[in-house]
Amino acid sequence: MDDILKDLNPEQRQAVTHVDGPLLIFAGAGSGKTRVIVHRVAHLIRQGVPAAQILCLTFTNKAALELKERLERMLGHGYPGMWAGTFHAFGAWLLRHEAHRLGYPRSFVIYDSDDQRSLVNKCIRDLKLKTSKGADATVAWLIAMAKDTRQDYKRIACKLDFDPGPVIALYEERKKAYGAFDFGDLLTVPGEMLHTMPEVKDRYQSLFRYLLVDEYQDTNMAQYVMLMGLVNPEQNICVVGDDDQSIYGWRGADVGNILRFKDDFPSARVVTLEQNYRSTEGILTAAATLIANNRYRAPKKLRALKPGGEDIAIKEFSDDEREAAWTAHTIRGLMDQGVSPAAIGVFYRVNALSRVIEENLVHLGIPYAVFGGMRFYERREIKDILAYLRIIANPRDEEALGRAINTPSRGIGPKSLAQLQTYARAKGSPTLEAMESALAAGVLKNPGAKGAQDFLRQLSEIKERGQGQVSDLMQAVLDVTGLEAELKAEIDGEDRLTNIRELIASAEGTSDLMHYLEEKALITGTDMVPGEKVSVMTLHMSKGLEFDYVFILGLEEGLLPHSRSMENMDDIEEERRLLYVGITRARQQAFLSWARVRALYGRESYQVPSGFLWEIQDAR
Repeated sequence: MDDILKDLNPEQRQAVTHVDGPLLIFAGAGSGKTRVIVHRVAHLIRQGVPAAQILCLTFTNKAALELKERLERMLGHGYPGMWAGTFHAFGAWLLRHEAHRLGYPRSFVIYDSDDQRSLVNKCIRDLKLKTSKGADATVAWLIAMAKDTRQDYKRIACKLDFDPGPVIALYEERKKAYGAFDFGDLLTVPGEMLHTMPEVKDRYQSLFRYLLVDEYQDTNMAQYVMLMGLVNPEQNICVVGDDDQSIYGWRGADVGNILRFKDDFPSARVVTLEQNYRSTEGILTAAATLIANNRYRAPKKLRALKPGGEDIAIKEFSDDEREAAWTAHTIRGLMDQGVSPAAIGVFYRVNALSRVIEENLVHLGIPYAVFGGMRFYERREIKDILAYLRIIANPRDEEALGRAINTPSRGIGPKSLAQLQTYARAKGSPTLEAMESALAAGVLKNPGAKGAQDFLRQLSEIKERGQGQVSDLMQAVLDVTGLEAELKAEIDGEDRLTNIRELIASAEGTSDLMHYLEEKALITGTDMVPGEKVSVMTLHMSKGLEFDYVFILGLEEGLLPHSRSMENMDDIEEERRLLYVGITRARQQAFLSWARVRALYGRESYQVPSGFLWEIQDAR
């Protein structure tokens, strides 16, 4: 037992050695959460608990795999029968054994988001509903959110110009007829079965006597209901999490699940891990001062193992270009001092901020990777705009034509495009050059013919309106083609339009189209400097990671906290937790910056520093 308990601090030891009854572990940032989970499972097994009676639920496959690997290293061999995996994986596993009770085959299929949207689209068409572009995506999102939060879809705010009820009903009917479950079903259906079928409840409560849940602050209501159905009368449930790091409310997570644990299990033991092994004292002091302004939280105070004073630097800049240039030069300076680029993280609240920092990193030859997402110039909406510019610059660019000709949709599908290309090849001409004669020859029938005529007319108008400035060309593409209206109909359309406006603003004052496109092609190239790279990401993506040096850009009112959160105190508290997560990723130093003028949303605007900065100032 000594090898399991050695080197644990007193709080960690309490969490590890608790065996029977409910246990809540508040694991502060950098407090060794994963280590405690692994040692706790090892301790249970050493105490004689069969591995097959332990169920470990995580939020990522990576976390489950790490748990198994570390257990094997600690105990010397594997433990067959111990179940460790994500909530969704467990739900699918349970349904493989029990779905026949609901009339499903054991060979049921699982629909991903694309499958779900496709089926919704077919249901809309079969019901002969007149809808706007993107309605299928909106309904699919509504179905998923209703299941994750276990709400009636009618209670969820949603922009639709028709009643989605008949579509949802037909979707569910068809899905069952096809022997399929969607991702939301993998949580809600097992939850319903555990609460309404005594034989199912008894089977799984007997099978899994010990439950352990990681990242409990990120659970949604569907996960909560499923978990409560698994808790047997012995109540051997252990949940681990940190309410101060709950940042996924926008996708259904409910921080109240962890804060109400004592209400669910009044006899629960509560252990708070407050010893931080990651950050210096100065970083923790600033983070603690910030998060103390949240009212809806469990009190805790992290203690730094590393001594250190003022390791938070707040920087003010006249504009966002100077902010990005200073950030890139500071990173270059750190690398020149021997700091690995892999030890540096750059965070922002909204994706549109990545454009200016990426360009400055490229300018200084700094290797970087956009973590968990695409580079700014690789995003769909950006590539769509640039495709039009590429055709104007080079009418022989077939790849760009293939992208632009049906963006937005004009009824020119792959078959119609192939017919045009076949005709053009026979003529020995580029497709764009041969399109007018192809239309005159009747190569295409409606709606493809009309779509091709519209495309040629719009392309001509874009050229006329966009003479002189690259930014004018981009704006003409947005205005003339109807792309803006199409994007507005999508769930994430406003974010995509924000990125396009950022692109247009960045091209102001540029008149050499060929040079501009060449410059952007180099940025989007994959031939980055090999080896370790600076990590560039949103604050949401930074959770669970750590770096020696962290740069957080754009700490301004409307960006962080985001404008969408300004009217709701719960949303403001989540924004504050988001910044807290970002700061506590830093081991040695965190740089927080804001700009008085920022070119964003297609225009320059005067900015006000985030109120969170004033809260952090209180720690200094």
